[in-house]
Amino acid sequence: MRPRAIAAIRAYCLQFRDTTDTLARSYDVDLRSDEEARQLAVLMLEEQGIYISVEIWDQSRLVAKIGANDRMPGC
Repeated sequence: MRPRAIAAIRAYCLQFRDTTDTLARSYDVDLRSDEEARQLAVLMLEEQGIYISVEIWDQSRLVAKIGANDRMPGC
């Protein structure tokens, strides 16, 4: 029996910004990839509807900053 590959889980921080671009809310999430973090951030940004953008951080690395009007392909 072959050993299964284990996907690494990474700790991301989603930082939601208000209309003055000030940090309004932050969530720590554990996900498998930058792409999963982007998809979750877009979904949360659209559902909450009160923030202008979200920054996705992987420790000190900025993964992405997504504005409320930005759309990802397939979203």
